[in-house]
Amino acid sequence: MLLCVLMKKLFVLMMMLLGVSVWTAPVSLARTDADAKPVVKKKARKVAGMTPVAKALAEAGYLSDDEALPKAKYYLFICSASWCPPCRALMPQIVEEYEKKMKKDKKVSLVLLCCDRTEEKGKEYLAHYETDMPGVMFSQVAEMLNLPKPNGIPAAIVVNAKGEVVAEEHGSALLQWKDLVKRKPQKRSKD
Repeated sequence: MLLCVLMKKLFVLMMMLLGVSVWTAPVSLARTDADAKPVVKKKARKVAGMTPVAKALAEAGYLSDDEALPKAKYYLFICSASWCPPCRALMPQIVEEYEKKMKKDKKVSLVLLCCDRTEEKGKEYLAHYETDMPGVMFSQVAEMLNLPKPNGIPAAIVVNAKGEVVAEEHGSALLQWKDLVKRKPQKRSKD
């Protein structure tokens, strides 16, 4: 059992090392695939007392059947893409954490911010991991929520219900979500 766990961690570490150049490369989040077929997005239902973040996510529309918690205290955004080897290596752990622990925590809502070029690719990415984790396109919500553009992926951006950035982390640090939500909002300069 211990050997299996160690092998799994070694595999993830190797995948992360292989993709280190992806982490440091600038992330292009703009939609440039003009020939992509439009995907019909599921519009979230409006709920009285929704947080500003939940309202923005509802406006953007979801790639998945699940929605972010409308009254969550924190939103943990996972910036990830199907073309990114470190993202693909980390995604099984994120899905496992989501399915076993995060779904039960009604104060924190996990949302995949898909950095793929098309919504179709984003839906395929979520479907590949057989999860009902909420997912939206980064390009559709980043400006609405004034989210910082990550320097690389995978990355986590934690915001409180008001939309204030609480934490920004890269790589497997996002699995420490319980520690990330305890931070105070960051002071950010207006660009």
